Parts: sequence; C-alpha cells; structure tokens
Amino acid sequence: MEYEPGSPPAKEIDPITARVIAGALDSIALEVGHKLTRMSYSSIIRESEDFGAALLDVKGRQICECALSTPLQLGPIPGYMQGVFRLFKERGDRFEEGDVIIHNSPYHGASHGPDVGFCVPIFARGELVGFSFTTAHHLDIGSMSPGSCGIVDAVDAYAEGLQFKALKCYERGRKNDAVWRMMRDNIRASDMVVGDMEAQVAACQIGAQRYVELLEQYGRETVDAATEELMNYSERMMRQQIEALPDGQYSAEGHIDGFADDPDPSKRDQLIKVTVTVDGGTMTVDLTGTAPQVADRAINMPFVGTVDIAIYVTLRSILLDQATHEYVPQNSGLVRPIRIVAERGSLANPTFPSATIARFCAGNIVADTLMRALAPICPDRVAAGMANMKVIAYSGVVDQMYWVYMDITEGAYGGRFGKDGVDAVDVLYANTRNNPIEDIEAHYPLRISRY
Repeated sequence: MEYEPGSPPAKEIDPITARVIAGALDSIALEVGHKLTRMSYSSIIRESEDFGAALLDVKGRQICECALSTPLQLGPIPGYMQGVFRLFKERGDRFEEGDVIIHNSPYHGASHGPDVGFCVPIFARGELVGFSFTTAHHLDIGSMSPGSCGIVDAVDAYAEGLQFKALKCYERGRKNDAVWRMMRDNIRASDMVVGDMEAQVAACQIGAQRYVELLEQYGRETVDAATEELMNYSERMMRQQIEALPDGQYSAEGHIDGFADDPDPSKRDQLIKVTVTVDGGTMTVDLTGTAPQVADRAINMPFVGTVDIAIYVTLRSILLDQATHEYVPQNSGLVRPIRIVAERGSLANPTFPSATIARFCAGNIVADTLMRALAPICPDRVAAGMANMKVIAYSGVVDQMYWVYMDITEGAYGGRFGKDGVDAVDVLYANTRNNPIEDIEAHYPLRISRY
C-alpha cells in the first residue's frame, strides 16, 4: 500500500487563507462529533467516544477530522470511502443528492463489522464536491453472541454479524425502509443501535451543510486549493521527520498470546514481524514473516482499516507529536511518505471470509512492535509495550427486550524515556474513555459494587 505524492494546488493560495480554512474545517468536524455524541443513545459513543467524523474530497482523501474521535475510528475513514467507491463501480451505482450510504465490510476498507460507517455525498449547486463521513462502534450488529465484539471464536465473517456493503439507506432524500427494517429485525437492542445510527446520519448531514456554507463563503476554487495545500504541507512535515532518521533497516518481533489452552501449538503463539526501511524521506513498513491468518479465531487484521492505522497513528505519535510540534493538519497527506507491505493470507492481510472482529488485539501488537523496531534510532520518543485492549459485553433480557452494555477495559502505557508509564489509560491507537458509574447505573439494570 502506497500513495502518490501530492501535486501543487490548481490555484495559488496564501498561507494565511489556507490556515483560516484549516481552522474552519477542523471546527466543522468537531461540530459533527459533538452532535453525534449528544444525539447518541449508547454509552460506547456518548461516553467512550468510540466514533470517527471526517470530511473527504471528491477523490476520497481526508481533509479534516474531529479531534474528539478515536484513532481507530478516524484513521480507517479514507479506506471506508475507497471501499464504497470500489463497490459502486462494480455495481454501476452513482452518488446522488440526498443519498446516505451505510458501509461496514472489513474486506472493503472498514475496520471491523461493529464499526459502521455512514456517508453523505456533499453537493453544491448540483455538483458533487466531497463527502461527510462518520463511523461508530455499535452495541450489536446481529452476530453469533450479544455485543458483537467479544466473539474471538467466530469461524468466519458471517458469524460476526450483518455486512453492509455500501448500501443506500437513504436514496435521493427518501428513506429506504427495507434496509432499516432489516436492521431492526436482526439486531439486539435495536432501538438503541438504530437510534445511534440515525444520530450518525444526522451528524453527517450537519457536516455536509457546514461544508457547503464554507464553499459559499470562500468559493470552491479557494477551498479546494487550501485543502490541497494543507495535504501537501502535512506530507512535507512527515517527510522532514522521516529524513531526520538515519537510513537503514530496523526489525522487531512481537507475539499475540491468549490461546494457551488450544491443542494446536501453532495457535498458542502468533508472530508479528515488522521491518522498517528508512530511505531519505520515505519509509517502508514490511510485515513479511507475520504468522498466517487463523481460520477459526477472529484476531485477523484487515490490511486496510487496522494494520495501516496501527502504523500511521504510531508514526504520527512518534514523529509529529502534537505536544512538541506546531499545528500539522491530520489529513491524507500525512500517509503519502509511508509504504506498507504485508503478505496476502497472513494475520496482517487476511483473505475473505476470515473473521476479523477482534482485530484490535493484534493491531495493538503491530503498534508495539513498530515502536520496538524504531527504538534504536529514536529511543527518546517511544514507549515500552502497552497493555492490550479488552472489550467486555454484558447483556440480558428485560420484558422481552434485549439490553446490551459494552465496556472497554483500560490498561497502561509502558515506561517512556526517563519516565514511568501512564496508568489506567486506553492503548495508543484506540484512546477511548471509560464509562462513569452514574451513566451505567442510569441506563442499565446494573449496580456497581466496586470500580
């Protein structure tokens, strides 16, 4: 996986105007995120903030993102969009004003099934000008067990729940009742889940409206020039940081455990191998040698949507930490200098229909192993291994109605250069919040005796 370098904007733009438009774009994405969290029913979105919100241009390149969102939701959005493009092309579909597309296929750019994406094509004066996109983790998606997340023993993608492959849930502004009825009939706690989905749709529509207002204020040519220049700027900044590293190859290995009781020795210890090649202003991250995909465990990682994001967010954190660097827009320009390689049929690039729902477990090891590989050349910027992320789903039936509650249990960061690690935080590339006792007890038939 690699991206072409950027090209100069079609129209010359001064840096002050570009920075003002960057601030406006960030504000739009932040408003989308605020609206989504305030309209959502479930604590996984409202409190944990396990969602993503971004705007993309007509090519599907991310031009801004919501600062509240988690990396594992935000990062995959361009991949979701490319998956939608691919499916639309295969079917001969087209984007029309008033459409809303639902998408969650892990083999078409999505991170995993429960992270459902909604896309609103943005039209201005009858012309397609971009896309407003949200993703969010949903409490259930109709899988083999309640919660649709802790099913590491799912045998294939079908056991993981409903697959939405770029379906129009609204078409030309008209709601596709069949799609929504199918979801209500096949998802546990459907009132809450569908309510969250409707919140995503409304948030996307707000993003689309605000982007059109921005185009009306500055003109499309100016906004397009600004977004192109902002992506080029982010690319330049990332290349500068890579160029500052010594050229060479750096390797490390990590392992996934957790299946110690499996009679098959090959499933007790899964190898993650990372080789980093620094060559001037470009970097190649090669996962060749990583263990083969696992047929009956859901720890396989979608190459687009998990593996790439674990790498991108780790490199952004190491090389362009916002605490130590000036403002660098989070957009598709950042990934242009980075090339990723993984063998087809491996844990890091599985083939359909291998299960992927617990991909975050292996993805976190990819992030850890990449840090370990880079430790010899930037020891002051990496951390020791992090506690992995665990998701626990609780469920029950009250008055013949399912309830589902999901909690992301936090771990800790490893020690840093000259400092201890940080306790009780989520892992780097998930970065969700915990749920307060008051929210749990107010919305579920649960009482907390110890926290």
